[in-house]
Amino acid sequence: MTDTNYDAIVIGSGPGGTSAATLLQKRGVKTLLLEKGNFLGGKMYSVEKDGYAYDLFPHGQVPMVGSQFETIFAELGVADEFERALEIEDPREVITLAYRRKDWKEYRKVSQTQAMADPTPFFKLFGMEDEAEQAKMLGIMTEMIEMTPENLSKVDDVTMKEWLDERDTPSELYNYMGFQANGSLAEPLDLVCASEMILIMQQIFLQGGGGQYKGGFGLLTNVMVREFEKNGGTLIKNNKVEKILVENSTVTGVVTEKGTFHAPVVVSAAGLQPTILNLVGEENFDKGYVDYIKGLVPGWAFTSVRYFLNKPVMETGMYVMYSDDSWLDVARYEKMKKGEIPEEVILYMVNHNFYDENATPPGEQVLVSGTICTANPDAEEIAALYERMDQQMRDTFPEIWDACVRREYTGPKEIRDLTRDSALPKVGGECVGLAQIVGQCGKHKPKSETPLRGLYISGADAGGEGMGTHQSALSGTRVARMVQLYLKKQAKF
Repeated sequence: MTDTNYDAIVIGSGPGGTSAATLLQKRGVKTLLLEKGNFLGGKMYSVEKDGYAYDLFPHGQVPMVGSQFETIFAELGVADEFERALEIEDPREVITLAYRRKDWKEYRKVSQTQAMADPTPFFKLFGMEDEAEQAKMLGIMTEMIEMTPENLSKVDDVTMKEWLDERDTPSELYNYMGFQANGSLAEPLDLVCASEMILIMQQIFLQGGGGQYKGGFGLLTNVMVREFEKNGGTLIKNNKVEKILVENSTVTGVVTEKGTFHAPVVVSAAGLQPTILNLVGEENFDKGYVDYIKGLVPGWAFTSVRYFLNKPVMETGMYVMYSDDSWLDVARYEKMKKGEIPEEVILYMVNHNFYDENATPPGEQVLVSGTICTANPDAEEIAALYERMDQQMRDTFPEIWDACVRREYTGPKEIRDLTRDSALPKVGGECVGLAQIVGQCGKHKPKSETPLRGLYISGADAGGEGMGTHQSALSGTRVARMVQLYLKKQAKF
């Protein structure tokens, strides 16, 4: 029979939960990891079946070199298993950018290596021939890349749009940043936090973006969970947590579908709002904290279409497609939520065969595409977005469409069911978690510590910074240290 008493209980096997649980167990903290479903990895979940290996969504590791997962693997003693499927110095053309300026009829395509030190491909893509405009663009990009942490903190309360507007940014760069805000942070340029976005741009240009792993991001989960169990940790899948137990403002354990488990520490990677509002309950917090939690803004989501091809067609590892009209600001997003689907959408596409020759049966190819959408699992416009994505694929990449033998679709509903539960109306399918917008980043980032003793939040919602999976792992690493200090302090009394 499974033990019911632990030093720490971790809820959720996404990168934030798995990172925290694995490090705690490695450091001698008796830890229980609970996963509500049968699959591990949360939003970092990879599929392996019928000879295929791919992610549910078009992931890309940022930063590619120096990610928090490297640090975790090193501490676990398995640094040799941290095998990136791509290096920054890879001489091949890795990324294909397809862009259409407002006054162009057709998309212009440029392929380039992973290293982005040379701006020439961007000038070619943008059709930017004026040397003065080129110099202005380079000046703005250099300012972003060279910004110190101290200066980054000064723009915590500035949107990226405001920051760009102050610099008379060329329209080509402005639209590129609008597209990046959607794709890298799942947010609109006129809300996204400048300090957070500039940090991510620094990491992309200096440490690489679009990194991948053989078999997808599931490699990271599989190795960490294996080491967690190897070091004595307990994993229970298909076991949904129903309630976090609280006595005298201190957590004491959890009630699950498979029984009650006790511990002086509970780390939740189930999302800040679902944890506070659903698993603990408003009655255990003062009204001010509850109002603060309810007022936090969830991020946007991604739809995904996976194309299975009967022959190799796509040559580079990643395609990104956008136009001046396709990326979403607040106004465009609100129109889409009302059912006004744009004529064009941004499109990300990952070719898993580029990174892993065994991603499909021989002679085939699997492409994972995605575009931005609302986090509402029941949104009616999601089906229309699938149709628009397919239509755009037919029009722009007919060779891919003609080779496609089947398609799979995933959206906010499936993400909600696979990962976090909805805590507020019309949300739950976020591709990351809380929005990385002004008021929720930098010095305003929600903290991993909560008002309840022994309760911590791990993952992209609290305690970290940067892009997606890296941010979650960073939060998990920091939470593991907090838990150690808390348990050490409690042992003194």
